[in-house]
Amino acid sequence: MDSLPGNISGLPGFFLGDWHFSRTIWGAQDAPQAEADGACSFTATGEAGRLLYREYGNLRMLPPGRPIPFTRVFEYRFGTEEMEVFFADGERVGVPYQQYVLKGNLLAPAAEHICGPDCYTAAYTLHDAGNFSLETFIRGPKKHSRLLTEYRRA
Repeated sequence: MDSLPGNISGLPGFFLGDWHFSRTIWGAQDAPQAEADGACSFTATGEAGRLLYREYGNLRMLPPGRPIPFTRVFEYRFGTEEMEVFFADGERVGVPYQQYVLKGNLLAPAAEHICGPDCYTAAYTLHDAGNFSLETFIRGPKKHSRLLTEYRRA
């Protein structure tokens, strides 16, 4: 892919394939608490407008501690006006997680995800055909976190 998608229908082609990621997690005092890195892939599911996202990585609490392996799976569904992300592992398979609308090179949140007393909101920035980032904010009575994940095509 030579350029960024101009509409939602171009997003599956943008994301499809293998990526590397690095993530920084900040806490309430805006100080980094943890870092993670790993590999992920967006693969076709066989259903039009759907991709499966699989992430494999290692989390390290700061100061650098021993690596803690983790995995996550999400299903991405691309409609005519928005992109939806659903949980695809654990006990929440099929439960909606996030919704986004495309505004230029930004996938902006169309809705917040409420999980108990906590609110999750996120936005993707598509930098170029080989790089994008995802910034997530988690707010609640006991949570105040910011996660920045940078992706680069493998």
